[in-house]
Amino acid sequence: LYKKSGKVDHTGEYSMFGQMWRQLKDKVHEFRKRGDEGYTEFPFRVRFTAEGAIDAGGPFRDSIDTVCGELQSSILPLFIPSPNSKAAYGERRELWTINPSAKLPTHLQMYEFLGSLMGMSFRLHHLLPFSLPSLFWKQLMGDPVESSDLKQIDTFCVQSLEDIANIEKKGITKENFANTIDVSYVTKLSDGTEIELNKGGRNVKVDFENRLQYVNLVEKARLEEGLLQMKAIRTGIVKIVPLSLIKLYSWNELEFKICGKPTFKVEALKKITRYEDCCEKDDFILFFWKALEEFTDEERSMYLRFVWGRSRMPTYAENYTHTISGRREPNPDGILPIAHTCGFVLDLPRYSSVEKAKEKLRYAIKNCLVIDTDMTPVETFTEDEVEQ
Repeated sequence: LYKKSGKVDHTGEYSMFGQMWRQLKDKVHEFRKRGDEGYTEFPFRVRFTAEGAIDAGGPFRDSIDTVCGELQSSILPLFIPSPNSKAAYGERRELWTINPSAKLPTHLQMYEFLGSLMGMSFRLHHLLPFSLPSLFWKQLMGDPVESSDLKQIDTFCVQSLEDIANIEKKGITKENFANTIDVSYVTKLSDGTEIELNKGGRNVKVDFENRLQYVNLVEKARLEEGLLQMKAIRTGIVKIVPLSLIKLYSWNELEFKICGKPTFKVEALKKITRYEDCCEKDDFILFFWKALEEFTDEERSMYLRFVWGRSRMPTYAENYTHTISGRREPNPDGILPIAHTCGFVLDLPRYSSVEKAKEKLRYAIKNCLVIDTDMTPVETFTEDEVEQ
């Protein structure tokens, strides 16, 4: 309901990320723990109110995907769509970037907690499905950044700066510059906030002679617009992972370790699949794989979320098993598949065709999002909650 209201959760009271932050911000040391059995693989357990789920891994993974989705939405103020996304211009329009205006104490505390979640992902391989630019990862590593990183989120800005810097190639001279370019020493950040590039910049005009200084100042301001927030994120991540260990990775290796790949090939999933009460040559199994191959990348990610609680393939996929269990029903074309997210298991009806498999799978992955087959939802309430 809060998400549908269009409001922004600045205090962390109404979003799942906010609830997670409020309950775990003083317990992030648990994110460093790791084990091989039971719940020790997971630093915390999740209970979804009014959903009949017992957390043996599925609800935990689902909660991680949910909070990442919230962070990349309008419900939270920490990230915003890139200027490329908002303008529908340039490449990598799917990227989100730090909100330079999110600098209240509460915002910075949430950024720090996000950093700790990234540290947890680094240590325990619980992937965070973020779509963040190279600028983010390079700043996190403390690596140098350049105009190509800015272009990834704001192509129009970089092209405009290049035009101003090289304006003499278009026949513009010192004498006619003012007739072509009418800008002051100000720029707009990714969230649209206008800032002065130097003291009194709104009253300083860009001319032919100072244009390169202006270009350099704009580029510097844009590349540094999220440094305050990045400092908080870095504070959070080093609580879980030593900076010296992070420095062993390149920025794109770090991104892969924390986020994995946004897409996967069906063959990769086949390699870790085993079959119960069926075999890989059965017609309905062949129909299933054909349906998955014909899905879009987004639909394949939705299938992973449905069957496992996470939308990305694990970094070390060979350590996991995707199980397909053949269901024997008198009317298989009339029922939906069932997922067991804790075990990465799909109970698959013996559909009669590829089209029927696609139809039922699509409906399930897009509409059956509640984890509630471990118990009846009312069992998740306390006696007082049931009375209410």
